[in-house]
Amino acid sequence: MNIGKRLARQRKKHGYTQKQLAAELNLSQQIISNIERDLSAPDIGFLKGAADLYKMTIDELVGRENTYETKDSIEKQILDVVKEMDGYGKELSLGLLNQVAEHRKNKKDTKK
Repeated sequence: MNIGKRLARQRKKHGYTQKQLAAELNLSQQIISNIERDLSAPDIGFLKGAADLYKMTIDELVGRENTYETKDSIEKQILDVVKEMDGYGKELSLGLLNQVAEHRKNKKDTKK
């Protein structure tokens, strides 16, 4: 998928019109339209502003996959599931992971 279509999809997913997004980023609606139609490329200021507004990384915004290789397929599966969660689900998951890590740490400490 080209960058313009991806950015338009993210804008719509987050409930913004082109005019609203332009106002949030202090740009003209024409600039947003040109980017989404691939008539111009987004600059780093646009990407940073949109990513901040949508509470995501620039990599996520433009659809860049993680380039690192994970040795453990379980880790990859966890990351794939977390990617699909909303903020609340991510917070709950983080709390659960912290509890599991703390439990394992306490278990190790009692064995010493």
